[in-house]
Amino acid sequence: MIRPLRLLLLALALVSSSAAAAPAPAEGNRLEQVVLLSRHNLRAPLVSSGTLAEATPHAWATWDVAAGELTTKGGVLEVYMGRYLGQWLRQANVLPATGCPQAADFHALANSLQRTQATAQFFIAGAFPGCHVAVQQRRPLGTMDPLFDPVIHRDDAPFQRRALRAIRKAEAQARLAPDLQAVDEVVEHAASPACAGRRPCTLRTGDSTFRVEVGKEPGATGSLALANGMVDALLMEDYQNATGTAAGWGRLHDEAQWQALARVRNGYQDILFGTPDVARDVAAPLLAHIAELFEAPASPKVTLLVGHDSNIGSVLAALGVSAYTLPGQLEKTPIGGLLQFERWRRESGDVRYRLVYVYPTRAQLRDALPLSDARPPGRVQLALSGCAQDGCSEVQFERLLHRAVN
Repeated sequence: MIRPLRLLLLALALVSSSAAAAPAPAEGNRLEQVVLLSRHNLRAPLVSSGTLAEATPHAWATWDVAAGELTTKGGVLEVYMGRYLGQWLRQANVLPATGCPQAADFHALANSLQRTQATAQFFIAGAFPGCHVAVQQRRPLGTMDPLFDPVIHRDDAPFQRRALRAIRKAEAQARLAPDLQAVDEVVEHAASPACAGRRPCTLRTGDSTFRVEVGKEPGATGSLALANGMVDALLMEDYQNATGTAAGWGRLHDEAQWQALARVRNGYQDILFGTPDVARDVAAPLLAHIAELFEAPASPKVTLLVGHDSNIGSVLAALGVSAYTLPGQLEKTPIGGLLQFERWRRESGDVRYRLVYVYPTRAQLRDALPLSDARPPGRVQLALSGCAQDGCSEVQFERLLHRAVN
């Protein structure tokens, strides 16, 4: 097994080596500006205390960082992504071919948590080795920046009632009962300390209580929220792959099991952050910021925003993005993945806006595989509502953003 520090040193050495360039954009079009909305990379899960710690008779995997913090391997993986995208952006002539980026070229802003700030720093280490490029942090470390805080903003009782109805309807339509049972079987919840003296004690649908309150994240209690936390921990353990053995105490060995667990994880995110009213309200600050970046003449050519899966999920739902799949991934908003908002200038002179999901595959995460043109990250162009296959016109994109934040 490669130890974490050795892996990080290897990643940094690869950044400095001559490597095959990322594939160039198609000829005849000119990429003018890019906004990258990224989910932080691999972090330790939140299972060391509280309800999750008591939810299984098994001991959760141990980590070498505090709960919620970016791991060393997460830093390595982000170096690889930064290196790949830095090369791609240089080939597209959005960034200077040589030297360090200036303020007009690149800017990074990350939520003020350790995992998001560290992710941005490792991205920069990969994209611009040897350069001093600062990451903007607008709040004290450990507190949420309002731009990335996925909270309800509307203090409006009819809105909150409408949002709760939509969330409950989304839960019913998700039909997660068989998948919750699959989680139950892996973690052996019935034999856990939390179930002592309680019979029956199972993960099931219909026992969730949801909340939509101003100033707080959409939330849930009950089996769905508990199962989501457990699946998150198992996914992080699988990505970390510290022992080279199957995650979940050797009980997760079947792809059908992983698919069931992924449906719980993805379903939870869609239920809480994917209904239209909630998504538009939660994502409004980020979408307004992205709109401003494209509208302001002085904006950098490339902007990196590092947040969370709830940010990406709510942005996609607020924009009305069509259903999509990410080949090689279980998660709809995977660790280390990012939304790439692109503004292109066509030969005719008109503009097209495109939205692309760039993400590491599950194998690339587990095996810490460097990214290159021979082994690129996943790349899926997303369909934007009311726009053609080659993207949105300026008017269409402005209308799309306006509808999403109003």
